[in-house]
Amino acid sequence: MPDKHKRVVAIGGGTGLANLLRVLKELTPELTAVVAVTDDGGSSGKLRKEFGILPPGDVRNCLVALSDAELAMDGLLSYRFPEEGTLSGHTVGNILLAALQQAEGLDFAGAVARLSNLLAITGRVLPATCDDVCLAAVLEDGSVMHGETAICADSRRVKKLFLQPENCRLQPEVLAAVAAADYVFIGPGSVYSSLITNLLVPGLAQALKQSPAKVCYLANMATEPAELDTAELSFVYDLLESYAGEGRLIDVIIANNGAYPETALAALAARKSRPIVCDTAKLEVAGVHILQADFVDEVNFWQHDRVKLKTALAGLLGE
Repeated sequence: MPDKHKRVVAIGGGTGLANLLRVLKELTPELTAVVAVTDDGGSSGKLRKEFGILPPGDVRNCLVALSDAELAMDGLLSYRFPEEGTLSGHTVGNILLAALQQAEGLDFAGAVARLSNLLAITGRVLPATCDDVCLAAVLEDGSVMHGETAICADSRRVKKLFLQPENCRLQPEVLAAVAAADYVFIGPGSVYSSLITNLLVPGLAQALKQSPAKVCYLANMATEPAELDTAELSFVYDLLESYAGEGRLIDVIIANNGAYPETALAALAARKSRPIVCDTAKLEVAGVHILQADFVDEVNFWQHDRVKLKTALAGLLGE
């Protein structure tokens, strides 16, 4: 069994981070989620444009995941108003975070902390930065594109990602959490818009490398063609390391070795996706430790089976 006092930091965004938090909260209360803030689509994008606040969607998902009353809170905070009317497309949780900022004069981190207290969540949720940042990319033809949604929807290969402004400030609480952590988990999630976008915040990658924590990359289950359709895990590992600067970032890769049933493979193929391949030989050359287990969820093929993942992470945290 894991030590219930192990300090864990989980870094990412989107549904991947929220699903990981649902597992981790059962293993330790000493839990900090560090969330990407470059989303510019949907309700989050509208609120960014209308009120100049940071995108609340991924933070809201994490708060729901860490709430003791998760089912009730999910139904409430994730409720999306109908397309007709002033609130069209917005979720209750997103509006609540925006309201807390305006009504109580808080910055985004303060509003997240306030809502965390109201929900009595397990652990903490922290934005990677409270600066208004935009994800930008240099594409294979040399052109520059701005905005996470536009970048992920473009079929051209990304040569380089960067943030604007590049000198955005890492949240001090994030730095402290990483320095005190026993384990850090990066992923699962969209490689560009949930993972690398966090590593681009100045100081985070260096803090991870200086921390005594064991840094683990929890690999995706399947490719995400809309963003990165490479199936070889070694490519993703090299990509993450390339954005972390000199020195090794990742100590452990946690990857699936379970076989998908034919129905699942057909469903993945229908969405132009396929299972991630853990090309062990290339990864071993890189010197990274590999932890493999069967994580296949036969209902949701793109996510890890939570029971199987909990077993694997309990063993890791219990070392």
